[in-house]
Amino acid sequence: LYVAASSQTSKFVHITAEQYLDQYLKSQKSEKLVKDTPVADVEKKETVAPVIQQPKEVEYEKEQTVSEQATVKDSTPIVEPTVKKLYYRIIGEVFNSYVLVEREDRLLLIDKHAAHERIIFEQLKAQMKNDKTRASQLLMLPIEVMMTSDEIQTISQFRDEIEALGFEFGIGKYTLNVTAIPTGIEADAVADMLTVMAERIKNNTGSAKLTRDLIFEKALYQASCKAAIKAGREYPKEYVEWLVEKLMELPDVTVCPHGRPVAMELTKKNLDYQFERS
Repeated sequence: LYVAASSQTSKFVHITAEQYLDQYLKSQKSEKLVKDTPVADVEKKETVAPVIQQPKEVEYEKEQTVSEQATVKDSTPIVEPTVKKLYYRIIGEVFNSYVLVEREDRLLLIDKHAAHERIIFEQLKAQMKNDKTRASQLLMLPIEVMMTSDEIQTISQFRDEIEALGFEFGIGKYTLNVTAIPTGIEADAVADMLTVMAERIKNNTGSAKLTRDLIFEKALYQASCKAAIKAGREYPKEYVEWLVEKLMELPDVTVCPHGRPVAMELTKKNLDYQFERS
């Protein structure tokens, strides 16, 4: 037989039929071996296994709220109480004494002094009952408050209650050396506050009907009044905004600690009636 050795040449090679058959059988055996061999084995040396990227772990615990952590732990959903914020808008101020505030469907006429008195009283009372809410501001220079011997004795007897408000002081023969005062109280009001408290406590201790707590609370009324801003004076806009915001957080904004009105209300319905719109 003459078999073409290359498709690109015309040269022929002379081989016998026995040699051709032997080469043909070898080639068939080689093809059968390739077909029967698994693909993975054939490509084992040539194929690189694909890299599978694992999902990144998210630090969810740091982002969980207390309620979410409790839900995961106990498998019991916890509903957080929602705090409804009242809508209000400060319209302006008249006579440097009264603030006009629109709140939902009513108009409030707020007495600045009475409102501040109520805020101070609630703040001091909360501090007295709860150590966690107590906050004092240290003074660079002590405030010296002159008192009578009877007033000094009264302050000494109620020292725990007074210090629970946020005051810190040393006691002399006729003076108190105040080194710290409650946060939010002006230094100029400290002398009047402590003097009034001593006087009110001393005047009420003779009554067997009044308990120690009630005696001190009555004295706190007067002290709050002395520390409050004064009507008729002009204050920065930011101060008035703070005053209204704090007042709106109280459950009842209509009376001061003495029972005097903090605010007067006019409803939209009443105004419509007055202007014959209803």
